[in-house]
Amino acid sequence: MSGTKTVAAVAGVATFPGLSIDKAGTGYTLTATGAGSTTSTAFNITAGTATQLVFSVQPSTTTAGAEITPAVQITAQDGNGNTASGFTANVTVAIGTNPSTGTLSGTKTVAAVGGVATFSGLSIDKAGTGYTLTATGAGSTTSTAFNVTAGTATALVFSVEPTNTVAGAAITPAVQVTAQDGNGNTATGFTGNITVAIGTNPSTGTLSGTKTVAAVAGVATFSGLSIDKAGTGYTLTATGAGSATSAAFNITPATATALVFSVEPTNTVAGAAITPAVQITAQDASGNTATGFTGNITVAIGTNPSSGALAGTLTHAAVSGVATFSGLSIDKVGTGYTLTATGAGSTTSTAFNITAGTATALVFSVQPTNTVAGAAITPAVQVTAQDASGNTASGFTGNITVAIGTNPSTGTLSGTKTVAAVAGVATFPGLSIDKVGTGYTLTATGAGSTTSAAFNITAGGATQLVFNVQPSTTTAGAAITPAVEVTAQDASGNTASGFTGNITVAIGTNPSSGTLSGTKTVAAVAGVASFSGLSIDKAGTGYTLTATGAGSTTSAAFNITPAAASALVFSVEPTNTVAGAAITPAVQVTAQDASGNTATGFTGNVTVAIGTNPSTGTLSGTKTVAAVAGVATFPGLSIDKAGTGYTLTATGAGSTTSTAFNITAGTATQLVFNVQPSTTTAGTAITPAVEVTAQDGNGNTATGFTGNITVAIGTNPSSGTLTGTLTHAAVSGVATFSGLSIDKVGPPRTATATRRPGSPGTSRWRSARTRAAGRSRGR
Repeated sequence: MSGTKTVAAVAGVATFPGLSIDKAGTGYTLTATGAGSTTSTAFNITAGTATQLVFSVQPSTTTAGAEITPAVQITAQDGNGNTASGFTANVTVAIGTNPSTGTLSGTKTVAAVGGVATFSGLSIDKAGTGYTLTATGAGSTTSTAFNVTAGTATALVFSVEPTNTVAGAAITPAVQVTAQDGNGNTATGFTGNITVAIGTNPSTGTLSGTKTVAAVAGVATFSGLSIDKAGTGYTLTATGAGSATSAAFNITPATATALVFSVEPTNTVAGAAITPAVQITAQDASGNTATGFTGNITVAIGTNPSSGALAGTLTHAAVSGVATFSGLSIDKVGTGYTLTATGAGSTTSTAFNITAGTATALVFSVQPTNTVAGAAITPAVQVTAQDASGNTASGFTGNITVAIGTNPSTGTLSGTKTVAAVAGVATFPGLSIDKVGTGYTLTATGAGSTTSAAFNITAGGATQLVFNVQPSTTTAGAAITPAVEVTAQDASGNTASGFTGNITVAIGTNPSSGTLSGTKTVAAVAGVASFSGLSIDKAGTGYTLTATGAGSTTSAAFNITPAAASALVFSVEPTNTVAGAAITPAVQVTAQDASGNTATGFTGNVTVAIGTNPSTGTLSGTKTVAAVAGVATFPGLSIDKAGTGYTLTATGAGSTTSTAFNITAGTATQLVFNVQPSTTTAGTAITPAVEVTAQDGNGNTATGFTGNITVAIGTNPSSGTLTGTLTHAAVSGVATFSGLSIDKVGPPRTATATRRPGSPGTSRWRSARTRAAGRSRGR
């Protein structure tokens, strides 16, 4: 109920204008509440005027051509969706969505009764999915979607007709036959067999392929159908659910796929034209002349009993599928020749014969074969005299002479080289060639001349060795390059390429007691052993190598030269020498390579110095010298201080240290008080005992001096008297004076020491007047 449903009473009365109810019905009542409550009398609501249509019974899925059941119903409604029962006007239906261009049959316009129009007997003739109906009258509406399915198969049609096709080829696209219901819809439920056959057959053709096929969803597809004979106006028939005949189509000749000799070659004299002219016809796969074929056809000899050559024009373009070969000839006599033809396929003729002409040339009928050097060529070489067409001239008995033609290795042919032909054939047993080579040929002269096919002479068994790559002059310790190679040879001096045994090299002539390093035993490869990385450590002139294995051999002489200087050695060591005197013989330092060879190419500076220095000596002389041929000589070196275990060091190309040597003192030339007289009480022994040492010119104790040394008072301030043993023989250059005393007190005195020969030494001391200690000094 719509409208204002609550109203304030005016003078006790409430008025409700505009009340309405939307649904038609009988026996409605209203209730009122406020000051108490009450119910109205019953009243009715009737439908309004029709303003719209609805499908109250929708169309359902139906077979094509069959009545849609239940019958479609369309109801007219007012604006509130009530059936407009007073509506009696016409309602018309039609197809809305039409997926298959179907036609709606039956009474399509019906007058509504009580607002409802019923459409009995409606049908659609075309199968389809998603049909809808529309209804018009009091407004319009569209039904829900529905389907129309096919009926039972009652007829056949060629849905894909056969097309014009080449004979023997599959008809494409594949022929299709469709089963249809009475309305022409594909009978998708039909799965029975359908069979095709030739209907109209203008050329007695044969239909090939699968001719009976089970329909799938009403359609039978015939892939691979073909007809073998060309013709115009063929038809196919189809039987199964009814029958049908296709549209007419044509079968054209296929492409040429085969050749036949339509005129065969006949027996002919060698070199003469074959008559009548040979003819070859191109045919398709069904044996028909391929009249459209204009391609080239080429003939050649097939069976060739005498290695004949076919002359003439061997390739012709076909005319309407036929090629004619005038003027063909074969040069060699023989029985059972055939010709082959190629172009559109290939074919072979029947056999025919060629008879001989007159002889004019030579050929090697038995070619020389690959043979070991020095061995007889087998089988024996044969040379045949032939006529102009290459046939054996059996009446020829003249001499034929063979010689080497191509001579890759300056070989010599031995054996009987001139032979009289017998029935046109000269046989040369016992021929041989001494040198290995590839591509030898022989020539033959007599009735004309000829050259053999190339052949090879291979090596015999290995019987000797040669250095094919000689050792070359090389730096000591470095690999001899190029690598030494030793080759095994047969008795004819050929490389014995089949030899794979071990070959061993060693030093033969060894001028410097060198050692050969590297892999000295190598397995030959094709008769050659390559010795990479051989080296000799000692420099020398006139080395040789020897090789043993299959025989033995010695290399040419070669030299080993020193390598670059990398070390120094004292080749003349310093010797024990008197202090200050030149070391003799002169020290020598030699630069050597890594193998200890004198590096004769080294001319750099070498410097010597004292290494171990037991007495803090000084090295005098020229201490840096340029090497000459790797050797630096140091004349005049000397050391000033006596000592045991001196060494020298040398630096330049590396460094080294000499063996130890000694420097001894020279001849005594002077005296020194090495124990001075000390301050002493008059008349008591001077202690410690005075010592006087004899020295050489460099201040070294002259240990070899054993002469007398005498001491005396030098400065004598108090006329004192020196007592004790005043003369002593030196022991190892030293005289010790125990028990010396002076009787007089005095200031510092000096003592003198003398020797013969020599110069005096002088000492000064003082005596103590008191017990206080004094101090002495020498001068």
